[in-house]
Amino acid sequence: MFSFNQSDTLLFSLLYFLTLSTNASENEATTEQGIDVIEVHAQKRSQDLVDVAIAVSVIDGEAIDERFLKDSSELSALVPNVKITNNAGEGTPPAFNIRGIGMIDYNTSTISPIAVYSDGVVSGSANNIAVNLFDLERVEILRGPQGTLFGRNTTGGAILLTSKQPTDELEGYIRVGVAEQNHDRLAGAFNLPLNKTTAVRFAFNREDYQFSTNNLMPGAPDGGLRQNNFRVSLKSEFDDFIVKVKLHSEDWQGSPKPAATLGILKNGGGKCTPSEAGSSECHDAFGFQIDGDDFWNVVADTADKKHDSESWGVNANLAWTISDSVEVSSITGYKNLDRFHSWDSDGQGNFIEGSMGLDNTLMSQEFNLAYAKDDFHWVSGVYYVNEEIKQNNDIDLFRDFRTIPELSSVPAQFFYKNLLENTSFAIYSQLEQRLNETFSITAGLRYTKDETEYHANADLDIVPAYIPNLWDIKGKVDDNELSGKIALNQRINRLHSVYYSFSRGYKSGGYNAGYTTSPEQAVDSEYQAEKLNAYEVGSRHLFANNNGRLHLAAFYYDYQDQQVFVNMTTGVAPYHVLKNAGDSTIYGMDAELKFSLTSALEIELNLGYLPKANIGSYQDEGISVDDNRLPFTSKWNINGAILHQMSFLSGTLISELGFDFQSDFYFDQNENPYTEQKSFAVWHGRVTYYADNNLTLSLWGKNLTNTEHSELRFDSIAALAAVTELKAEARQLGIEVGYSF
Repeated sequence: MFSFNQSDTLLFSLLYFLTLSTNASENEATTEQGIDVIEVHAQKRSQDLVDVAIAVSVIDGEAIDERFLKDSSELSALVPNVKITNNAGEGTPPAFNIRGIGMIDYNTSTISPIAVYSDGVVSGSANNIAVNLFDLERVEILRGPQGTLFGRNTTGGAILLTSKQPTDELEGYIRVGVAEQNHDRLAGAFNLPLNKTTAVRFAFNREDYQFSTNNLMPGAPDGGLRQNNFRVSLKSEFDDFIVKVKLHSEDWQGSPKPAATLGILKNGGGKCTPSEAGSSECHDAFGFQIDGDDFWNVVADTADKKHDSESWGVNANLAWTISDSVEVSSITGYKNLDRFHSWDSDGQGNFIEGSMGLDNTLMSQEFNLAYAKDDFHWVSGVYYVNEEIKQNNDIDLFRDFRTIPELSSVPAQFFYKNLLENTSFAIYSQLEQRLNETFSITAGLRYTKDETEYHANADLDIVPAYIPNLWDIKGKVDDNELSGKIALNQRINRLHSVYYSFSRGYKSGGYNAGYTTSPEQAVDSEYQAEKLNAYEVGSRHLFANNNGRLHLAAFYYDYQDQQVFVNMTTGVAPYHVLKNAGDSTIYGMDAELKFSLTSALEIELNLGYLPKANIGSYQDEGISVDDNRLPFTSKWNINGAILHQMSFLSGTLISELGFDFQSDFYFDQNENPYTEQKSFAVWHGRVTYYADNNLTLSLWGKNLTNTEHSELRFDSIAALAAVTELKAEARQLGIEVGYSF
C-alpha cells in the first residue's frame, strides 16, 4: 500500500521517534500552572489543544493584524500543507488546498472540499470562502476530513473564523495605513456596554488598492478593488442563557486583475520553451506579444471589465445551560450575495471573454445538545442548510472574427441562465470518554442526506441568428452517506501527548454549471460524491521550561471517486469538467515548531511534506485523467518567521522577518510544462513600535525580494497558442498608525 523512498522513510522514522520519546524529569519539573495552554474549538467546545485528536493550527487575531493579512487567501503563509490562491482573480471563488485536497474550479456552482465557518455558520459554496480578516479573536485551520461535527461535510478540512465578541468594557481602536499600489487602509472597532447583561461591538474595514500588474494596453486599467466591510455584534449574558447576534455587510467594487497572454510561438519560427513563453521573443497565434521582458507587464483589453459584489447576512447563536452537565444550543445563519465579475483571458484581442453573474442565498440551521460529566463528554445534533445559486453567465468566443466573412461561422456567444438548489440535512453524534489518566477515546458518526436540483438553460448568439434555449435541462443528484471518526488520545505526561485517528470524509456530488458549449456537455456535467479514508498519527510536545512547542502529524489518505477539475486542452473552445477520477493516494506529514531562543527572540517554523499526491486514472468518452500529480500540490511547503522584541524609548519595538517557500507544482492535471510553477520563496517583514500611550506605528513589507510567481497558469494553447497567466502580487511596502482606547 505504501511506497516510500529513503527520504520518506527517514522523515517518518524521525516523526515516530519524536512522537514516542518521553522525559520523566520534565514531568516532575513542570506544574500545570507553568504550561502554556492553547484553547481550540475544533470539536465545538473549548479544549486544551493537547487533548484534541485533530491536526489544527491556531492563529490569534493579533497575529493577523500584526502581519497585515487582508483576507482568508493569505492564511496559507502561516501554516503547513495549506495553499490558497485567487486562481480566477480576486472577488471570484478562490482555490483552497489542504494536504493536496482542494478544488481549482472557479465556477460559482462549485462547493469546495474546504469549508469556512464564520462564527459557526458554514460558507456553503466556494462563492463565500473569500472573507476579509478584521477584528478577529482567532482563526483555526483544521487539516483533514471533518465528517462528524461540522456543517456541510468536507474531505479536505475546515477554517474556523471567530470574531471578537462584545465585552463589558468601553473600548476600541482605529488604524490608518497607506502602501504601494495606491493602497489605502482604514480599520477600527468600538465596544459599547449597554447594561449589565448586554454589550454591542461595531467593527469595520476598508481596503482600496490596485494590483501590481502593469497593463500596457492603452486606456485599460491595471485593475484593483475597493472593499468596504462592516460588522455589528450584540451579546447578552444571563444566568443560564447567552444570546449572540451578528449582522454583517460587504461591498466590493473595482476592475479585475488583467491576465497575461504568454505566447509560445517563437518569432523566428518554432516554439518557445516554457521559460521563454511570454517574453519579447514569443507571440501568440494572432501575432500579439508583450513588449519588453518585465514580468509584471501585460497587455489586456480590460477597459470594459468590472467587478461588483454586494453581500449581507445575519447570524444568531443561542446557548441555554439547563444544568451543570447539559447545554442546548442553536446556530442560525442567513447570507445573500450578489456579484458581477467580467473577465478577459485573451490579451489584446476579443477571442475568449465572459462574465459571471451571481445571486447566491444561503440559509442554515443547527441544533445541538451537549452533555458533560466527569470524564465523559457527548454532543449530538441536527443540521440543515439550503443554498440557492442563480447564475447569469456568458462566454464570448472569437468576437473579432464576426466582421471577417470567411471566418464569421466561428464566433459564438453563449448566455447561461442556470439555477441550482443545494440542500443538506444531517444528524450527528460524538462522544469522548477518558479511559484512565493516560488514554481517552473519541468516536463520532454522522448521517447526511444531500440533494442538488438543477435547471440549466443556455442561449446562443451566432452571426446569422440568435438561438434561444439551445439546451434546457433539469436534473437532480442525491447522496446518502455515513461519515465519522474514531480516535485515541494518549497523554504520556504533562508535556507530551500522542493521538491516533481514523476519519471517514465525504463530499456530495452535484452539477458543474460551467462554460459548456454543447447540449451534450451540459448533460454530462453531473458528478458524484467523493469519499476519503484518512489515517493519521500525531503528537504534541511542550518544552519543559515552557519556551516552545512542537506539533507533528503523519497521514495517509485513501481517496475514492475523487472529484477532479479537468481542463480539456484539445479543442479550440474552452471546456472544463468536474469528474470523478478513480481511487487515488495522498500521504505526507506536517510539523509546527514555535520556540523562544531568549526572552527577546522567538522563531516559528512550519513544514509540510507531500511525497505522494496523485490523481486516480479516469477514461470516458475522450475525457482522460492520468495518474499524475494533483494540481496545486507542492512536495515541500515550508514557512516561518523570526521575531525580536526590545525596549525602545518608553515603549516596545518588535521586528519580524518571515518567508513562505513552495516547491514546484502544476496548475492543471496534465503536468504540462507550460503550466508549471517553479519553486519560489516569498519574504515578508515588519517593524512595529508600541508606545506606552496606546499608539502604534508599523512599517511593513510583502514579497520583499519581488519574487516572480503566478496565481494561475491556464492552458489556452489550442485556442490562442498561448498560456493565460494571472500574476501574483509584486513587492509592496506600507506604513500604518494605530490608536486604541
